[in-house]
Amino acid sequence: MTWTNRFRLFGGIIGVLLIVAVLTLIFNQRQTKATSLTATIAADTYDVGAAYGGTVIKQYVKEGDVVAKGDKLFTINSVPLQQDLSNGLDLQSSDAYTVDKKAGTLTYKATVAGQVTDLKAKLGNSLGTGAPFATISVVDSQYVDAKFLLSPGDYARIEKGAPVDIVLPNNEIIAGTVSTIEVTTDQSKALTELRIDSPELTNSDLANVNHPGTPVTATVQMRDDGPLAGVSDMAFNFLRQIGLK
Repeated sequence: MTWTNRFRLFGGIIGVLLIVAVLTLIFNQRQTKATSLTATIAADTYDVGAAYGGTVIKQYVKEGDVVAKGDKLFTINSVPLQQDLSNGLDLQSSDAYTVDKKAGTLTYKATVAGQVTDLKAKLGNSLGTGAPFATISVVDSQYVDAKFLLSPGDYARIEKGAPVDIVLPNNEIIAGTVSTIEVTTDQSKALTELRIDSPELTNSDLANVNHPGTPVTATVQMRDDGPLAGVSDMAFNFLRQIGLK
């Protein structure tokens, strides 16, 4: 065998080993990722009302309206309030409502900026004390609510602060992190619900795809406990740095 053929053989062996190594790293990396069963954009919410019930005599907003802090929502004529006032109760107005002691009414107000949802306080409705009269989705508080069906072992590798890739309906990918983890058992599987926060979700450029209820896909990075963990991380971090991943 000539030296040229020896070098070709040696080069072929090295090439095969490199391909096997790369494929092994890719397989190992994929074993550390899980993709959501379902995932939607959600927002923090604020419940309105419950101080006094009564009949809605004025309605200033409807479901879907965007309100600023302090905006009027609705006015309730409240018999329980009138009885308490007649018995000497000195109820003062607050950020949450304005009291009209002479008329015996409460005008509820928004204490946060956001979008009105689940509005029960509609003109003419009678509302009992205790249940929320409306809900406000807080502005710029979007996050992703994602569910995963995992093996017990994979569930154990999900950590707070873990990086997540969020794929939006326009196929744009943004970065997020796991902030809360909840789990229930479903046929020996861990039905895992994650709250994923991302400052990019409030970006005005995403106004058409960042509304609460928008479906997305979330892929979470699990802790890598395999023998190639360090090697895989270094290799893929290098690829990210040079823009190849």
